[in-house]
Amino acid sequence: MKPSKLFFPILVGIALVIATAPSLTSAQSGSGVFPIPLDHPAAPFIETQAYAMAAGATAEWRKMEGLAIDETNGYLYIAMSEISKGMSDGEGDINVPQNKCGIVYQASLDATYNISTLKPLVVGGPTTDDPANPCDVNNIANPDGLEVDARGRIWIGEDTDNHENNALFVYDPADGSLKRFATVPLGAEVTGLRITDDGTIFFNVQHPSPRAIYPYNRGVVGVVVGLTANDDFEPVPVPQGDQKLVVQVPAGATYVQLGRVGEPIPNAPDGAAFGEVRRVDGSTQFFCNDPDGNMWLPITANEGYLYTNFECRPGAVSKLYLRRDASGMWQAIEGERVVFDAVRGTWNNCNASVTPWNTGLTSEEYPAETVEDWQTGQAQGAMSEYLGHPANPYDYGYIVELIPAPGVGTQVVKHYAMGRFSMEMALVMPDGKTAYYGDDGTNRILYKFVAEDAGDLSYGTLYAAKVTQNADESFNIAWIELGVGDSQEIWEAIRSFDAVFAG
Repeated sequence: MKPSKLFFPILVGIALVIATAPSLTSAQSGSGVFPIPLDHPAAPFIETQAYAMAAGATAEWRKMEGLAIDETNGYLYIAMSEISKGMSDGEGDINVPQNKCGIVYQASLDATYNISTLKPLVVGGPTTDDPANPCDVNNIANPDGLEVDARGRIWIGEDTDNHENNALFVYDPADGSLKRFATVPLGAEVTGLRITDDGTIFFNVQHPSPRAIYPYNRGVVGVVVGLTANDDFEPVPVPQGDQKLVVQVPAGATYVQLGRVGEPIPNAPDGAAFGEVRRVDGSTQFFCNDPDGNMWLPITANEGYLYTNFECRPGAVSKLYLRRDASGMWQAIEGERVVFDAVRGTWNNCNASVTPWNTGLTSEEYPAETVEDWQTGQAQGAMSEYLGHPANPYDYGYIVELIPAPGVGTQVVKHYAMGRFSMEMALVMPDGKTAYYGDDGTNRILYKFVAEDAGDLSYGTLYAAKVTQNADESFNIAWIELGVGDSQEIWEAIRSFDAVFAG
């Protein structure tokens, strides 16, 4: 039975909570404070980073990005885009050599989908003297999105300035081989990596250079046809000449555009375009050139919904109904923009995942954790402009579930009980209860959430990791319980702060 109130464990010595709480600087105006004190019942869920640090969690990870599961072999993979700062400063729980090219870590899942160790598996580097490619072009640099195919191979999308052209690599744990499957144009990241049950490969071209060759001079949502993730392929070369300005895939494959920033979403009822951010009043605020995470929700083997994040502030998500014809070609039949007005908008919709019950999980990266965060960088102004009234910073920084609605529309559910921090993404395990996160940024924390009921992320227990480093640069993980949260009660607590920010 769910308790009627939020519960969070009493930390060892409540004075520790008070002593380590952030300074209670007044918010814009009013009698409230932001950030809230850590003895507030909602603190574990809306001031999660500060609360977890006070509880003793390790807050030294640097740019924890995408996650993927190999269900067959029982592994969880986590991309660490860069190893530096808190991870390599010789202090605290983590002290490993700096590696600006990044690492993909591997963890073994037990029968309850818990992880207790983490070890490096795919290590980027070495560095070079080549100013165009400071990391070896034949190895990963700054891994971001991850997927695992039916053969257990790990697909790694790059987000890097250390390769002139970002690449999509495939690593095979069976033999240690690493092959370059695709490259994207200058200035672009590989985002939205999604591999379906039949091996179809979706990925996007995020913020390419305006000097890239059309249609790649804007952000593109796309799919590979002709080859699947289960096929063998000949690696593509390091791009030369005009190859640097387009998407490059192996022989026998074609990269097919499904959507392009600024172009109409096919048959959208309100005439919306890809990447279009509309204010609550229906007017266009701007176009976001950053297509990011993809969520593929199949209906049959040859049709389904593709949701795509657009990583701006405010954020946006497009929805496409896709169908594959007898020739193997995918076509966008119709679509629409997802309307987030009921949850006061989203921001920085970054990476994404699909739940075991076939819904999408989008994420909100880089929430304001200090007054300075909120009042600078256009956070406060952009969200207030979107809403048409002063925004509340506690409305942003969550995992958001997307559920196709009958007819037109998408049901949008923010899962406040899953915590508020720099959400790269959340990945729900096959039990339908346990979720792990990427927490992007500097000096961040590894989190786990366990729902009380499978398929319901609105209520559960939030944990943060305390790690102990081993001689081989692997880590042992101990989980600290932060609290048991109910999203409805946390939402009500957030609403109590609206007047503080109303001015």
